[in-house]
Amino acid sequence: MITGHGDDAYLYDKNITANFSSNVYYDGFPNGMKDYLISVIDKITTYPEANANSLQPYLGKWHNLSTDQLLITNGATEAFYLIAQAFRNKSATIVVPSFAEYEDSCRANNLTLQFLAWNKLSDTTRFTTDLVFLGNPNNPTGAILKKEELQRIIEINSQTIFVIDEAYVDFTNEAISMVTELNQFSNLIIIKSLTKTYAIPGLRLGYLLSNPTMISNILSFKMPWSVNTMAIEAGKYIIQDPLKMALPLKQLLQDTDELIQQLTEIKHLKVFPTKTNFFLCELSKRTAAELKSFLLEEHRLLIRDASNFRGLNTQHFRIATQTKGKNELLVKGIRQWIIDNC
Repeated sequence: MITGHGDDAYLYDKNITANFSSNVYYDGFPNGMKDYLISVIDKITTYPEANANSLQPYLGKWHNLSTDQLLITNGATEAFYLIAQAFRNKSATIVVPSFAEYEDSCRANNLTLQFLAWNKLSDTTRFTTDLVFLGNPNNPTGAILKKEELQRIIEINSQTIFVIDEAYVDFTNEAISMVTELNQFSNLIIIKSLTKTYAIPGLRLGYLLSNPTMISNILSFKMPWSVNTMAIEAGKYIIQDPLKMALPLKQLLQDTDELIQQLTEIKHLKVFPTKTNFFLCELSKRTAAELKSFLLEEHRLLIRDASNFRGLNTQHFRIATQTKGKNELLVKGIRQWIIDNC
């Protein structure tokens, strides 16, 4: 059964006051997008482009790359599955804890897997597998690797293809994206997502960047029409003026720091450092599932039970910062539960 990962608000009948389980920007999609999509709604009466062709020049110009260096996908997840298909029966190392779809896509395509803990990774690490999957920033921890560290790792492992997931790169003020270094490495694939920053996860829009040979190989496994018409149009709208639609990152990270400070004052709760707007917490008693149930039933607040991330346990949960008012509701709810149960 396919269940997906992360935001599971759709499973609950009750209205949710605040969804801390989703890493998608909380303030919704950009102003004007709704009106624009309504204006092009008639396009859904015909098939979309087989390979999102009209969006490719927009993305190429945005990243200063040729269109044969990119492949547009149905969210970042399709990109992971296409890569796993292209390297079927090969081997991969996954740096954990990490987004579960790295592992799921590899297992579906019979890749032999190894796992490396994030805190064991350094710029002298040597890999023996065909692929390495790495989130930067990492999900669920919000930790990052500096660009210089990542460059060194890729350089000394020239026999290994590095799949770098940059889905959350817009949620950190650290300059870690490897896009400008893409042409230096033949063993680099970068995964990007437009769904988190621009709050359109229901449209499913992502893409991968690499060298033309790699793109051509992966493209041979892609089904036509996987990216729907409205997703293509949303992408065009975003890329026409991305700076205008940029996240209020300074405020978002400041709110995150304040939320973390409030949570660190609660007994029986450990809060891990982060470079993004989301972060991990760990209970010293009871389970994240119990806390999640309480917050949902009593306060209509939803957190991410992180127990299904490889390398974590039943006491871990993830939070993504919301508005100050909603953050205060969460702190109050967690404090109440811990007082009553720990």
